[in-house]
Amino acid sequence: MDFLSEIENQLFDACENGRVEEIKQLLDNNPQININCENQIGATLFYIACYNGYAEIVELLLNNERVETNKADTMNQPPFLKACFRGHLNVVKLLLNNERIDVNQVDSDGMTAFWLACRLGHVEIIKLLLNEEKIDVNKANEDGETPLWIACCYGYIEVVKCMLASGRVDLNVKNNEGESELDIAREGKEEQEKYPAIVKFLEKNYSGIVELLESFEKNPIETRMKLRIQLGFAGKSIFLFIACFFFHLKYFSFTILILLF
Repeated sequence: MDFLSEIENQLFDACENGRVEEIKQLLDNNPQININCENQIGATLFYIACYNGYAEIVELLLNNERVETNKADTMNQPPFLKACFRGHLNVVKLLLNNERIDVNQVDSDGMTAFWLACRLGHVEIIKLLLNEEKIDVNKANEDGETPLWIACCYGYIEVVKCMLASGRVDLNVKNNEGESELDIAREGKEEQEKYPAIVKFLEKNYSGIVELLESFEKNPIETRMKLRIQLGFAGKSIFLFIACFFFHLKYFSFTILILLF
């Protein structure tokens, strides 16, 4: 890797510390500068802005066509992944609206940005990504662990609720060891019963996840509709829930008539 020039060092320092006007001035006064220069860990200016959650700098750099928006660091982690990893909601929104961003790019372990958001329990980021059709919400890592699997593994019940409510996730996908989401949640439930205080302190809810998954197995449509109403995703779903209710009521009445006659 080449040594950074004095101007490049100034740019990195300004970017690390969120000095937007200084970055604008340096770029305007040095149009031939390598805007994709890297520091010692392979991070570019754009990467650093995404990592630190500097939305104004991210927007500034996105407007420059020379910026390589998907350039990863030495760990093969791209800017979009790092923004999701760090929970920077405003930056993630900006990136999602830009066609140049590869939202399903993976790191060295096969993890996507969505996978990492689920691993860390960033609920608001997850809600946002679930609403984007271009996001692969079922992409597993190299160990065969899907985003839903990892959310169950770490006991993030709110994440699991959002994923089930979305209707986009595949259930009962087994990892490379042959364990499904329900298997790993049941293992967690056993730990929860052995060490309730510790699990509660860590804000895990394996019992609730097991109950949810078992309910979903028995009646996926009804469980999903209840979750959507509970999470405030109502809208059309409330009407679908009502329609399902009356369908079951009609079916029940029809069955009674058959039994009577």
